[in-house]
Amino acid sequence: MTRRPARLFSSAMIAAALVAALPANAAAESPDSAFFRQVAGKWSGPGKIVEGKMKGTRFRCELDGLPIEGDRDGFKLDGKCRAGLFSHPMTAVFIREEDGYRGRFLDGEDGDGLEVTGGSVEGGKAVIELRREDVEGALVTSLTGPEDLNITLLIKGGTRYVPVIGLSLKRQTDPLSVGSID
Repeated sequence: MTRRPARLFSSAMIAAALVAALPANAAAESPDSAFFRQVAGKWSGPGKIVEGKMKGTRFRCELDGLPIEGDRDGFKLDGKCRAGLFSHPMTAVFIREEDGYRGRFLDGEDGDGLEVTGGSVEGGKAVIELRREDVEGALVTSLTGPEDLNITLLIKGGTRYVPVIGLSLKRQTDPLSVGSID
């Protein structure tokens, strides 16, 4: 029980990182695929825990989304988040199925991670439903501009959702493509 806040923090950082690196699918473009295409790529930026025992803790994430090869529509996220001297690897698998979204972070709900239980995408905003044991949550991701992505992790407390983590990411560009050597 004493490890639960740390596990939830690690899981929450992974959840916050999730949508930042969703790649596009080469198939016919649905509204979901259009959003995923817009947020595909490399992102980095600061985050902060805004509620709970670790309130005020600041961290920074660097994330890279990679398409899943084969006949499944989804992605694999690899990256890391760092808080002070401590770094935590982030790995997530997110797959669209006929009835919604499924996936997991780290080793899922049975380990130290989270399960994706559903979600929806409308315009420049995705809401992903999450679960860990008896805790319900949601990850709200908003593309506020072509280079700016805001992510908020909410945990259900009673009848309402409470913001727990906020993350502001900027799209990373390849420094080699900016200039040229003559």
